Amino acid sequence: MAPTPPGYRLWEYFTPLTVANSPLTSPWIDCSGFSQVVPGFKFTTGTSTPAIEASVDGSTVDSDLTTLYTAPTSGTAFSVVSPWIRFKVTQTVADATVTKIVLTSRQ
Repeated sequence: MAPTPPGYRLWEYFTPLTVANSPLTSPWIDCSGFSQVVPGFKFTTGTSTPAIEASVDGSTVDSDLTTLYTAPTSGTAFSVVSPWIRFKVTQTVADATVTKIVLTSRQ
């Protein structure tokens, strides 16, 4: 598989997330070719908790590597410290009326 270039849109999601459909997880993203991710997200209503999960093989969560990631902040790049990642949002309290997420690679 060819490395992902910087500035590439890795994943996007634009549908309001309900408590019933929570948690929302992106597909596993191969982090070959870039060293940072810039997340952009907006949630309205309820409580939305974003997180990054890590994997060594792109199929199962590695709890040791996952602990190396702090909760992502919209607009703030984070360093990639695992071969694969996925974005996860847990929605509680009430359904979101707005859920917009864009993940972009960065060198």
